[in-house]
Amino acid sequence: MNNEKFINELNRILEENSILKHPFYQKWNEGKLSLGELREYAKQYFYFVKHFPMFVSSVHSNCDDKEIRKMLVENIADEDGYKTGVSDHPQLWVQFAEALGLNEKELEENIVRDEVRSSVNGFYELCRDKDYRIGLAALYGYEKQIPEVSKVKIEGLDRFYNISDDRAVEFFTIHNEADVHHSNAELEALLKSCSTDEEYKKVLEAVEKSAKLYWQMLDGVYIN
Repeated sequence: MNNEKFINELNRILEENSILKHPFYQKWNEGKLSLGELREYAKQYFYFVKHFPMFVSSVHSNCDDKEIRKMLVENIADEDGYKTGVSDHPQLWVQFAEALGLNEKELEENIVRDEVRSSVNGFYELCRDKDYRIGLAALYGYEKQIPEVSKVKIEGLDRFYNISDDRAVEFFTIHNEADVHHSNAELEALLKSCSTDEEYKKVLEAVEKSAKLYWQMLDGVYIN
C-alpha cells in the first residue's frame, strides 16, 4: 500500500464514521437541542476532555522516535495550557459549561455514563499500545474530525442558542485551528513510520476504532 492509497483509506474510514452524522450533532445543527441536552453533553464530555492530555502522554511514553516525541510534547503543551495567556483545555471547557449555566463543581461531580467511561477506557487502550503508531492513529481519528466539528458547534451556538461570547466558545475556536496542525503532524508521523502493508493495516484499524469510540462517547451524552 502506498501513501496515496493509505490516505484515501483514512479519508474513507473517517467519512463513513463521521461524528457529524451522529443524531446529536444533527440536532445541534438544526437548533433542536434543549438546554438540558446541551448541559448533559457538557457534563459528560468534560470527562473525555480531562483525559485527552493523558492520551497524548501515553503515546509519547511509548514512542522511540525523537522528532515524533517533540510533536507530541507540543500537543500536550497545548492541552495543558503551557503557552502564556492560554488556559488549559479542560478549563476552556468549564468556560463553555458556565455559558450554559453550569459550574465546575457540577462537572467534576457528574456521574459519568457507561458509554462515556467505556469510550475513554478504549482510547487509553489504544494510546497505551506498545506500538506507538496505534496511539498516533487513535489521536488522528479524533483530532482530524475536530476542526470541522468545532466550526459547526460555534455556528450552531450563535445561531440557535445565542452563545457567541469569545470566552464561552474559546474551546471550540482554539480547536478549530490547533487540531488542523495536530492532525496534519500526526498524519505526517504515520506516513513516516509505516512502510509495510501490515503496518498500514494496523493503523487503519486503529483509526476506525478511534472514530467508533468517539461516536460511542456521543451516544453517552445524547438524550433521546
